[in-house]
Amino acid sequence: MFNPTRLKVQLKLSINRLKMLQAKKNSLNQHQRREIATLLEKHKVESARIRVEHIIREDLVMEAMEILELYCDLLLARFGLLEQYKECDAGIAEAVNTIIWAAARTSEVKELSSVRDQLGAKFGKEFLLAAMENTDDVVSPRVLTKLQVNAPDPFLVERYLEEIAKTYEVSWQSDILVHEEGTDADDDSDDDASSHGGGQAEAIAQAALEPPLKADDKRLPDIDGPSSSSTSDPATTSFPPSPNYDLPDIPSTLPSFKGTAAAPSSNNKSDDDFDALAKRLEALKRR
Repeated sequence: MFNPTRLKVQLKLSINRLKMLQAKKNSLNQHQRREIATLLEKHKVESARIRVEHIIREDLVMEAMEILELYCDLLLARFGLLEQYKECDAGIAEAVNTIIWAAARTSEVKELSSVRDQLGAKFGKEFLLAAMENTDDVVSPRVLTKLQVNAPDPFLVERYLEEIAKTYEVSWQSDILVHEEGTDADDDSDDDASSHGGGQAEAIAQAALEPPLKADDKRLPDIDGPSSSSTSDPATTSFPPSPNYDLPDIPSTLPSFKGTAAAPSSNNKSDDDFDALAKRLEALKRR
């Protein structure tokens, strides 16, 4: 039978138990990491790989426990939705289904089993079975992946070993990761070379498509010859002959306009001025 008070108490106890287990597992993992670093220092790599799988598994369980702790807090914060409605509200559906699904896979947290029983009494047996089997895909995908029992990826194992060696200052590097990084670098260099080659081929093709400039093109003057340069003598530069045009004769004298100064006519005016000055000089001498 559903008991709201009992459910509240079990949720709070579950939070405390989850925090305590996380602290305990974290302390044990620190000790195991130190032992793995010692194995790497003694070149016992295979033993270190087997031991590190257990650490990876414990880290995933701790991450799942953090999420379950947040879901328990969420149910306490929205406890009114559990009491008012007979059906599971959408605001707490993921938290309720995830706690029910994870209760059977976290045997260390017995309080979650009590929470699961109270939620089953509240929403019915069919809802409980559907949540345990995740038939509606409401369970959190993060908790699903972290609590599934699978062998860790080999790449993840090597990364864990490298991080442990780096943390405890052990000179060790994974041969598998070095080989994979070298293969990736070769692939990247091949891609770069092909891209550069494609760019050069494209430039050559573009130049071939451009029409050549004809030598007998009359639209442009042929000024720059094969032997011309920027430092050539202007006097020796040959230009094409200018065409002859029939233009009217220009008069020797230009009419003067009012408001404009008259232009000098010729050199005769300067001679007349010189003669006048000479005559005035002779007249002054006679006086």
